[in-house]
Amino acid sequence: MTSEYPKIVVKPPGPKARKMIEREKRVVSSGLGVKLFPVVPERGYGALIEDVDGNVFIDFLAGAAAASTGYAHPRLVKEVQEQVAKIQHSMIGYTYSKRAIEVAEILAERAPVDSPKILFGLSGSDALDLTMKVARFATRKPWIVAFIGAYHGQTYGATSIAAFQSSQKRGFSPLVPNVVWVPYPNPYRNVWGIDGYEEPDELINHFLDYMESYIFAHVVPPDETAVLIAEPIQGDAGIVVPPENFFVELKKLLDEHGILLAMDEVQTGIGRTGRWFASEWFGVRPDLVAFGKGVASGMGMSGVIGRGELMEMTSGSALLTPAANPVISAAAYATLRIIEEEDLLGNALRVGEFIQKRLREMQEEYEVIGDVRGKGLMIGAEIVKPDGKPDPELTGKICWRAFELGLILPSYGMFGNVIRITPPLVITEELAEKGVEIMETALKDALAGRVTHRTVTWH
Repeated sequence: MTSEYPKIVVKPPGPKARKMIEREKRVVSSGLGVKLFPVVPERGYGALIEDVDGNVFIDFLAGAAAASTGYAHPRLVKEVQEQVAKIQHSMIGYTYSKRAIEVAEILAERAPVDSPKILFGLSGSDALDLTMKVARFATRKPWIVAFIGAYHGQTYGATSIAAFQSSQKRGFSPLVPNVVWVPYPNPYRNVWGIDGYEEPDELINHFLDYMESYIFAHVVPPDETAVLIAEPIQGDAGIVVPPENFFVELKKLLDEHGILLAMDEVQTGIGRTGRWFASEWFGVRPDLVAFGKGVASGMGMSGVIGRGELMEMTSGSALLTPAANPVISAAAYATLRIIEEEDLLGNALRVGEFIQKRLREMQEEYEVIGDVRGKGLMIGAEIVKPDGKPDPELTGKICWRAFELGLILPSYGMFGNVIRITPPLVITEELAEKGVEIMETALKDALAGRVTHRTVTWH
């Protein structure tokens, strides 16, 4: 029964978790990742994670928004077990895969892309590499435009177009050349000082003028620009939702110059926002869409969906040996069917609306909550100081206290001050309500000075 959870049997991190953490430090590079929490999962079920010490947490992270169907979903488990017992690998680059074809058919049917074809990868990072290759090959143009605040990934290509934290690039140059970055139209905190909630059209017009009068006039020739790559909702930057008409107007400008629009839907896609793809919220049909994370419930599938005429590349130029192998394809097939047949899009909308409503009620009571935003189960709450500036210290303390109380609640954002809520799409309203209650308790404790630790985030 979910009413029993969360369940903290020993103050986390417990002794077994601490021992595993020390063991990892001796053999694993720090480059592997940013350890947001000292959690060592043993098993999971639904939207709950049990650690090696027996503590059970409500999970508002979903493994970087990837565990779309939660943990140990019976259908996912069955499909994967049955497939691995048949054949665990066949190289899609050399032979054909029934499961991969079935997954491609479903994705092609759901994607907001005209006459789509698909390439498969392993992670969001290489999906962005593939996106860059497709765009440059199809257009024979060298330049790429990307947004400040975009994460995109950690391969050389993805790192080259990302602009989330400058530390991502430190020590790795030279990177892929011919990339230029522009500010994202964040309605709450943008470089033009415009209230994008009150005046969305003004924010859009300022951005478009900036593109034409500065970027295309002085920085990069539009006729030599292959693609603009965007997250429909910026994820790691702090769940930043642009004005509703932004991408429609942007696409018009790009079409005038023959520039492709590629959407990085690695985090926003596959039901995360209550639509199959977040591009649908903005009424735009991209030329290319990158996907990953939740498509196989976190089990290592990604890819690019593009307009058919753009996807005719040199044979083997996008080949990755384990991509869309039979086991991962079985996981993806099960995930896509679960999302559809269990109406997880509807659940994301219902539970997401409930969470945002509760957060906005908290916003009325606590002035440190400067903004609440998101779509579906991709939600951010920005924590600020009295002058409106970011407050990463308080944010980290809120998240640490929530962890002690049994809630995995990460802090993200360009300034480390956004509480990120991206639980599995299967989360119930009952568990979500408990999670928000824990978050409010953690906020009260942090404000009262009762929290001495803070979570780690990107820096």
